[in-house]
Amino acid sequence: MPLEDLVKHWEADAKVNETEPGSELLRIPNLHAKYAHQLVAHNLAIKAKMFSYNTLKKVKWEYYNGKLDQTELEKRGWEPFRFVLKGDLSVYLEADTDLTNIKSKIAIHEEAVNFCGMVMKEISNRTWQLKTFIDYEKFIRGQ
Repeated sequence: MPLEDLVKHWEADAKVNETEPGSELLRIPNLHAKYAHQLVAHNLAIKAKMFSYNTLKKVKWEYYNGKLDQTELEKRGWEPFRFVLKGDLSVYLEADTDLTNIKSKIAIHEEAVNFCGMVMKEISNRTWQLKTFIDYEKFIRGQ
């Protein structure tokens, strides 16, 4: 689930039905499972993107060093690159559009992981919040 959708789902899931605290307690495991699933999915996506990033970085390293063979150049639709000084190679790799695109996708998945982690903490606290709410209601009613 994309990060924007996760935020929208949490906006809906974060609302607590104060008239039915018991049903809210029963929702906690379902919410936990939902966001744990998303946490795992985004962690796996980060790993997959890192693998593709590292593979592409090696190919780009060969490309910028002029070591990529003609067959691979034609396969990727790239023109031969003039030789780059070793000291300048990191600049070319850091500014490469293909590598930067993968890094931006990794960053988005990392934000989703952080968001899911915050949601999971809130869900863990929900039990105590509901218990406190129920105790407060009992107090107000004089029980």
